[in-house]
Amino acid sequence: MRTKSLLAVSLALVLSACSSNNATVEQSQNFAACTFPDAPQVSAPGWICDVMPSDIAIAATGYAKKSAAGMSVMRKIAANDARVALASQFEIDVNNMFKQAVEGSVSTTSAEGSSESVMETFENITKTVVSRSLTDSRVLVSQASPTGGLYVLVGMDQEAYKVNRNAAIDTATQDAQLWNQFNNEKAAEDLANALESLKQL
Repeated sequence: MRTKSLLAVSLALVLSACSSNNATVEQSQNFAACTFPDAPQVSAPGWICDVMPSDIAIAATGYAKKSAAGMSVMRKIAANDARVALASQFEIDVNNMFKQAVEGSVSTTSAEGSSESVMETFENITKTVVSRSLTDSRVLVSQASPTGGLYVLVGMDQEAYKVNRNAAIDTATQDAQLWNQFNNEKAAEDLANALESLKQL
């Protein structure tokens, strides 16, 4: 009798363990609390773990370790680190938008592989624009870590993001190399419309 009751209890425990593994998608999306990468035992603001504020169009986190040179030097290092990540993220965003616009509306029947050439040309143009200047990005917030390091969040609001995106598109529009990929009027017209539609997003 005692064996049966022990078996029943064991079975109940196994079943309850199984059911706890069947969490809903929403429950399993609740990530662990954010901690400082350089002090994992201390909780940190969400943006340090790439949980970006919803009122910012694009942002990136930068870090500077504790330095005898002082906080102002650390702030410059952390902001620089964040801006490099921001530029890379911006470049990917704009190139993806362009790729979708080209695939969605540009006729590339003029030559086999021309859409790939167009994408490569646009990516090079975007890289050039980003390397020259990514304007209006600013340090939004900073946070000292328990170990003495400094984290900063650098980002752009929607308006600044749009200005930078449109600058990349305008540069692409004026670049003869991009248009040389097409040898028919229809494809060139489609590309012009695709570029213009990107600016309306």
